[in-house]
Amino acid sequence: MERLTLPDVVEDFAAEAAALDELLAGMDDADWSRPTPAEGWDVRDTVSHLADTDDLAHDCATGGPRDLMTEAITAGSGEAFTHGQVLKGRDRTPSEVHDWWRTSNERLRDALLRVDPAHRIPWGPNQMSPVSFTTARLMETWAHSLDCHAAVEREPVDTDRIRHVAFIGLRALPYALGTRGLQLSGPVRLELTGPSGDEWTLGPPGAPTVIRGSASDWCRVVTHRDRGDERSRLGASGPDADRILTHAQAYL
Repeated sequence: MERLTLPDVVEDFAAEAAALDELLAGMDDADWSRPTPAEGWDVRDTVSHLADTDDLAHDCATGGPRDLMTEAITAGSGEAFTHGQVLKGRDRTPSEVHDWWRTSNERLRDALLRVDPAHRIPWGPNQMSPVSFTTARLMETWAHSLDCHAAVEREPVDTDRIRHVAFIGLRALPYALGTRGLQLSGPVRLELTGPSGDEWTLGPPGAPTVIRGSASDWCRVVTHRDRGDERSRLGASGPDADRILTHAQAYL
């Protein structure tokens, strides 16, 4: 993948947020109460989670008062923490939640453009470069946008911005397997077809494990938004193929 600057990635993050904003702007109040594929969450819950996480990300990037690790420990678990984020939106109207997310997302993007590219941003147990941090926020925005599209039965339109998601899914493989007591036996290579029809090659030549297929399928697998036969459509060969398709995960 070509080396992108922080403004490049923030620009794509803004475009991904704009695509979700367009969907949300066309919803009525009843649509915001529609259940998403995430069990127990409706559209308002999903957008509340994004809004609060963008607020938290802003503080982590700028040295503000909130910190992901502290909040997760205080809540007692990651699940309790995310449930608390959802509850913050349940006393707000859909338009209030929408405005909250718009404001928090724009504030985060503005702050990221002012971060020193050499700075490391704390995010849970990790210290991330601003580019990687922004890529992760783009990934989560895209993934939750799929949930919102599914709730209102609208077909999402993938763009080549999902290259960021494909890349972070590859980079996160050691973490994803490590949380399950597994490890990669060697490098991994992706040979994917992007939404525009371009061929994307990520990972070193000669890697023993190769994943081939649609970038859209790979990105849905690594964000656990595969709701059909995406995994079976991906071609995988090599010693780590099965465990990658089973355990790949692009998020903490």
